[in-house]
Amino acid sequence: MSDHKDKRPYFVLTNEYPRHRKIRHLSDKAFRLHVTLLGMCNEDRNDGIISKQDLQMLGPGAGKELLAAALVHEKEPGFYQLHDYLRHQNSRKEIEELVTDKQAAGRIGGKKSAHVQWHVKRGIVEPNCALCMAETG
Repeated sequence: MSDHKDKRPYFVLTNEYPRHRKIRHLSDKAFRLHVTLLGMCNEDRNDGIISKQDLQMLGPGAGKELLAAALVHEKEPGFYQLHDYLRHQNSRKEIEELVTDKQAAGRIGGKKSAHVQWHVKRGIVEPNCALCMAETG
């Protein structure tokens, strides 16, 4: 099994999602719209808020189905909330924290890699390098 995990952003669907009582009776178009909106909200980091235009992107019928199934709720005129979005998906804040943590880990890994390449492999102890000093201290 590969240690390489997909680095692209993703949202969560449970195994039972297609069989859920609110989902299983949707038309193909409404099903597709719901999945598309979940992905868009994750990508846009908007905590599940969509516009009327988003809700109608596949025509008004699919959006009406999502409203009737209580998968979408009107938040204010022209804007809607995907039902329980933040219960199942990461919030904007959580996504930003994950990105920041990954960036910090990448910087640390890059520093360690450079240290090994330029100091350890060459047998150099650089007094201005915190990693060299940590190894000798």
